[in-house]
Amino acid sequence: MSRRLIPMLAHEALLKMPTKQLLGRLRALHECEQSAGVSDLTAEEIAACDGILFKDSPEWRDAYDHLKAILATREHVPSGAERAKIRGERGRLRAGRKSNQQGRANGRQPSRSVRIRTSAAAASRRSP
Repeated sequence: MSRRLIPMLAHEALLKMPTKQLLGRLRALHECEQSAGVSDLTAEEIAACDGILFKDSPEWRDAYDHLKAILATREHVPSGAERAKIRGERGRLRAGRKSNQQGRANGRQPSRSVRIRTSAAAASRRSP
């Protein structure tokens, strides 16, 4: 699995980011490994990294606290499940509207399908 380093960002840079980007950063912070002790990285690889890798580091805690404080001031972005629930409720509201008893849509006459009947002789005259 390829590890993506989470860069340390200033508080001002986080304030300028859109909410969805902040939520992506929060997800990336949650995906960090717990500690260097349970990681499969060597000490040299860990030392060469410049960014947040582990949840037990003070950098992770600072980044997480800053991010949560900023997200607390932002608007709520509904998840996919929440959006699906809202769409379902809207559909039930629309289905509960009073419908026309004659089966007409929006007061218009129902469309009639016109069937053109041709004989075999007429079909042979049309083909080149």
